[in-house]
Amino acid sequence: MKKYIYLILFTINFQGLAQINQELNSIVKNVLDHSPTLKGQKTLLSVGETKSQIQKSYADPTIAYEAGITRVDPVSKATFATGPASTVLQFQPNMNYATNFIANQVLYDWGKNAQNIEKIRLENKLTQSQIDVMAFGMAYQIATIFHQIHYLKNVLSIQTSELKRIKDQAAIVEQQIKLGEAIELDAMGWRIKVSNHENKLSETQSQIEKLTDFLETQAGKELKKELTNTATLNQQNEGSIENNPSFKQLEAEKAILEQEINVQSKASSPTLSGIATLGIRNGYLPRINGETPPISEDFKVNSMLGLKLTVPIYSGKRALYQQNIAKIQQERVNYLKEEKNTQLAYEVRQGEVNLKNLQDKIALQGKVIEQAKYAYKLSEARYKEGTIKQLEIDQAQNTLEEAQLMDENFRLQIKLQQMELFKAKGLRFWEN
Repeated sequence: MKKYIYLILFTINFQGLAQINQELNSIVKNVLDHSPTLKGQKTLLSVGETKSQIQKSYADPTIAYEAGITRVDPVSKATFATGPASTVLQFQPNMNYATNFIANQVLYDWGKNAQNIEKIRLENKLTQSQIDVMAFGMAYQIATIFHQIHYLKNVLSIQTSELKRIKDQAAIVEQQIKLGEAIELDAMGWRIKVSNHENKLSETQSQIEKLTDFLETQAGKELKKELTNTATLNQQNEGSIENNPSFKQLEAEKAILEQEINVQSKASSPTLSGIATLGIRNGYLPRINGETPPISEDFKVNSMLGLKLTVPIYSGKRALYQQNIAKIQQERVNYLKEEKNTQLAYEVRQGEVNLKNLQDKIALQGKVIEQAKYAYKLSEARYKEGTIKQLEIDQAQNTLEEAQLMDENFRLQIKLQQMELFKAKGLRFWEN
């Protein structure tokens, strides 16, 4: 029967770990939206998109304009005896002028450009998965601090209540001094206790303020309201370790390596291009006896259309070596996935065991608190009757306070352990 009771309590508490504060969700979203670190990482996505556009542009034609002057010396000449004086015929001018537009269009590349475009897309996907891993870790860091703040607030409440009891006892002792029923030394002891306890409250309050300031700095806004309310939201999906973003990052890395192999397999593929030029140049008419023809007759429009097939023959096996590197890295990623799976499965098993142990402890701690309260009331009554000394009621007070603080510590540990289970199972609680 006891076994079934534990099972029911574990089920209830595991469902309870899915009850994430709406305020926590709001804080996490604010932090993730405000984070300059994440914003900086997200700019890499824009860089990736631009790289993709650049790669796509290789399928577009390239158009250029050229203009040039070339002097050639010597040039071919032919001399003809045509009468009293010889005639010299120069087939090419010494000064050559040319200007034209050149267009080059890749007609077919056997899929090389498409493979490179796909690789860039996968690299952008990896960047996104890396951002998700960073945001995931940041969200759980914020959740941990959130629960620590609420724990410290509960501790502060216990310490405040205890301070009130101490002050009440100190007031009684002060009254007894006036009646001659106690000595000044007793009052001094109580004053020291009040001072020490006030210091404890001050230290706890300082810790709360520091953690709150950290959250507000990360969120870029005040969070007093979010850190006050305790409304909850149920998380329906318990998740599994396969949802952990670390796996998605490793899968993205593996996909890039597979694509790298495909890219390198196309490295030796030919490229078929179309070439066209249109321009003006001189030299169409030969020079007779060194005379330059009129510009309108010497400069003519010229054009050219053609096909160019480029076939790589030998490159020192670079593509093969690149493929081998990618295959080795694929093997490394497979090992990392296996290691991550083993690690997360272990964390889940240990977390569930730890959670059950903490639940057992907190159940027993409730009984300890009840006993401590009863012992304190009994010692308080006996102290008023004068049958026990101050030291004994001090011990009873300390025992009660320690029991209450231990209970709060167990509750914090349960929440943190629950968050660790959430994290291992890849639950993105702030998105629900």
